[in-house]
Amino acid sequence: MTKSDFIKRMIGVPWANRACSMEACDCWGLVALYYRHVLGKEVHHKAGYESNRDFLTCYREEVVFWQRKKVPVEDGIFVGYMGRRAEHVGLVLNGMALHSRGLNGSVRLDKLRVMEKVFTKVEFYSYGTSRNTALARSAEGEN
Repeated sequence: MTKSDFIKRMIGVPWANRACSMEACDCWGLVALYYRHVLGKEVHHKAGYESNRDFLTCYREEVVFWQRKKVPVEDGIFVGYMGRRAEHVGLVLNGMALHSRGLNGSVRLDKLRVMEKVFTKVEFYSYGTSRNTALARSAEGEN
């Protein structure tokens, strides 16, 4: 599936807590689907994610597989904070934010600037390129 096909297919798909399918997804599910169907990669995904664990708990366990960047990275992710708490993730695609957020929401494409206005802080990450990623995978027995 191409990036454009994925964006067209996913816009309007309903948000559902801990969902990861083409019929419903939450913010992390959208990231996992993009990496699987467009980039052909399985991003690290803790089993607890689908058992309704708190987003912050899941985020802390997954962020070690990503490398923080100073600026948005194409095919990377953004993380939106409210104060010091990570609240939301989404994809950086074509310089925009593809994300699924909140009750009664759906997947949408917004300017990154909108995310920077909605959240008190936004960070950017690329997948699987840091020393911490190698260490985390080693600890998980994935090397």
